[in-house]
Amino acid sequence: MSKRKSKSQYVGKTNPTVLQQIPTFPKDCDNKYVIHAVIETPRDQRHKYAYDQQFGLFRLKTIISEGLAWPYDYGFTPGTLGDDGDPLDVLYLCDEPTFAGCLVNCRILGLVRLVKNGEENDRILAAAMPVEGVGQTTDQYDDVDDVPQELIESITRFLVEYPTDSDNKIEFKGVHSRKKALAAVEQGIKNFKKDRRKDAR
Repeated sequence: MSKRKSKSQYVGKTNPTVLQQIPTFPKDCDNKYVIHAVIETPRDQRHKYAYDQQFGLFRLKTIISEGLAWPYDYGFTPGTLGDDGDPLDVLYLCDEPTFAGCLVNCRILGLVRLVKNGEENDRILAAAMPVEGVGQTTDQYDDVDDVPQELIESITRFLVEYPTDSDNKIEFKGVHSRKKALAAVEQGIKNFKKDRRKDAR
């Protein structure tokens, strides 16, 4: 396993009001598979945004190739830290796009395991919460096995192919259950707490 960076763009003392203060798990929900996600890049557009820790804003990071568009909302779950030194990435499946900076409660469905330039760079696959009286495509998804195979293939193909424009090497290592995804989130929380303790010294 690769060594994590000591700090990331999300973790540090630059701004005490940054998004890492948001709890990973919503306090008003007793479903252990429900987490918070902060959306950085909404679907159906070419722009890719990323949260800028220094300024507390969402920065335009890049524009993907013409003819491509983000097929899902993309962000991170706060209070976690992955092997690459950043919070765990979240793919948020919903019927309508949100916006950069939107905080959502979402249901963990599974884990897309990737290696980016030799480091683990997993994506948590999550879905919108059910809304009483409103039917959503994602309501029928409880685990990754419930997601149509063609959608999974489309997601994984996009994740592997779009970073090639930035000279990143992405390797697909499989799709795993929500149980393994939850374990990854819990490990991410431990990594985050350990890193914060290190910063406090």
